Amino acid sequence: MKKTLKSIYDVIPLKKNVFSFAKNFVSPSERIHKHLHFKGNIRIPIDREYSFKVRHHGYEVENSLFWAGIGRGWEKVSLSLWVKLVRDANVIFDIGANTGVYSLIAKSLNPNAQVYAFEPVARVFEKLEYNIKLNDFDVVCLDSAASNTDGTATIYDTSEEHTYSVTVNENLNANNIAVVPTTIKTVRLDTIIKSNQIEKVDLIKIDVETHEAEVIEGLGEYLEKFKPTMLVEILNDEVGRKVQALVDNKGYAYFNLDEETGSIRRVDEIIKSDYFNYLFCSEEMAEKILEK
Repeated sequence: MKKTLKSIYDVIPLKKNVFSFAKNFVSPSERIHKHLHFKGNIRIPIDREYSFKVRHHGYEVENSLFWAGIGRGWEKVSLSLWVKLVRDANVIFDIGANTGVYSLIAKSLNPNAQVYAFEPVARVFEKLEYNIKLNDFDVVCLDSAASNTDGTATIYDTSEEHTYSVTVNENLNANNIAVVPTTIKTVRLDTIIKSNQIEKVDLIKIDVETHEAEVIEGLGEYLEKFKPTMLVEILNDEVGRKVQALVDNKGYAYFNLDEETGSIRRVDEIIKSDYFNYLFCSEEMAEKILEK
């Protein structure tokens, strides 16, 4: 029955136009608007001055941004911090870019920034490239996974039309969907830095489903040399311990972010995030962005 209703809903015409008009008058709750999806190009406001375009494929992230907006829906805490962080960053790495929301925000607010977006899943990479071209942005899109080696690796993908998460861990599949072993290219971040003669990386977002420590390890000497501000997903205590072993005693303050409650807690130990992400930054950066 659900499949039948979904099939009928999918072919209803003009949903984008109807919903775009309705959004001017009503603000449905997440419980309701998660069902009000559609397909088509949309514009997402960041604030009163800046916005970007994105292709809505009928999935969760774009749908949340369409109905709730930046800082009120999907990853509201992280995106609110990101909006502040990108304005003064000259070089930005978006690791696990997916369809490119973080990269698009960065280039919208800071057109002169050099943005590198990493997305190894071929069908998702196509959507990323589409969104970058849709905005005529000069983001460098790399169809490789950032890691601690240059070469190849096996990830566990699904056969679904789109995915927000693939993993190197075959058992990390909360929805019990059949996984497909897939070979992808991997690259160390210090390789990217050297090959592109990057003088400093200012800001990094890492969302790679428990592979975060390996990404940071791939910075090599540049972790301590550049001390980039980092927004990092920490899904379990083991990842937290591995990441802390890399960033401890390098001048970072740790902030545990909760996307549900909106809290930002300073902590001394990196364990499973309250809700997805941590912010790692200098004391100076913390004072700058958290006091506003």
